[in-house]
Amino acid sequence: MTENQPNPLSDIRVVDLSRLVAGNMVSHVLADFGADVIKIEKPGSGDDLRNWKEDGVEIFWKAYSRNKRSVCWNLKSESGKSKLLELAATAHVLIENFVPGKLEEMGLGPEILLNANPKLIIVRVSGWGQTGLYHERPGFGTLVEAMSGYAHLNGFPDKPPALPPLATADMIAGLYGAYAIMIALRNIEFNGGEGQVIDVALFESIFSFIASEPIKHRVSGKVSERLGNQAINTAPRNVYPTSDGKYIALSAAVQSMCERLLKAINRTELIDDPRFKDNESRVKNRDAIDAVIGEFISQRSQNENLAFFEKAGVTVGPVLAVDAVMKHEYAKDREILTEFQDPDLGSIPSHTPMPRLSRTPGKLHTPAPKLGEHTEEIENELLEIEKKEFNHGGY
Repeated sequence: MTENQPNPLSDIRVVDLSRLVAGNMVSHVLADFGADVIKIEKPGSGDDLRNWKEDGVEIFWKAYSRNKRSVCWNLKSESGKSKLLELAATAHVLIENFVPGKLEEMGLGPEILLNANPKLIIVRVSGWGQTGLYHERPGFGTLVEAMSGYAHLNGFPDKPPALPPLATADMIAGLYGAYAIMIALRNIEFNGGEGQVIDVALFESIFSFIASEPIKHRVSGKVSERLGNQAINTAPRNVYPTSDGKYIALSAAVQSMCERLLKAINRTELIDDPRFKDNESRVKNRDAIDAVIGEFISQRSQNENLAFFEKAGVTVGPVLAVDAVMKHEYAKDREILTEFQDPDLGSIPSHTPMPRLSRTPGKLHTPAPKLGEHTEEIENELLEIEKKEFNHGGY
């Protein structure tokens, strides 16, 4: 990435009223591609994401609020609301994740915002959506991960359902939100469309990731259960222990790969075995085929297994912790981390903007802002706009 590359969203202004993960994920993606993202934070405390710390460092804030500006306004005050409406009139997108109805209570509902700016795209992120029986409930990702069917499928059969260790539902919803914004912007640009409201529900976002399950239930009457590291839809696929106490992941999701695997471990007679003849049969007998593969793998170290299967053209990979990932040859070659200067920590490893575009890639411009760092700057910008409008108005 070089400084003279264009920023494809440099003419897009985003006002972000959200807190925690999902809304910040929406604006994070846009900011990496040049959008002017202005975080409106509560004076004194700011976005709750700042409280997710490690050794006193705002690690989540630094990761997902780079390339943004921070303004502190009290939106409960008339002055704060007035400034927000002024700013919204200059923006293309506004993101919020209050409990549904709260924005309206504050006197800042969509009809008021759209009256100030008819082209404004309003992204409303919530746990359960803006309508329906649960719309007034707070919606943390934990709850929707539990109620959507995701946690029921996640984990091992002899263990309780497992919630993901990170904010998975929020991250998925954030990506959907950013994608929806680009659709809405295109509608305005190419179809002469107006502003609109985008309703992003965490529940529906993560439920879309198990969209085959309702069809399975309708067809077979069955409900999928927890399988550990096995897969619902394909076999063999698992994480297997090696002789040196490490693990490798292996997937033979297509017929040709499974046959290649069985040939490699010298079990060609299993290719025509009725239990393993095709994927549907193997799924029904996944434990049996896993036992065969697991026995072979358990007799060799992680490196020995990796070398053996890679030579045979079988899809395997090591199970790595993040420290090993950061040192891995693939991560270095692809430059998945970029050293970035942070005012508090000096050089920090920051994830490379995603996705990768050949002509207009995302870039790292500025570190995550201090609370209210840009309040005066933004207020001065609004004053300049007022002066221009006054002068052009002929008063």
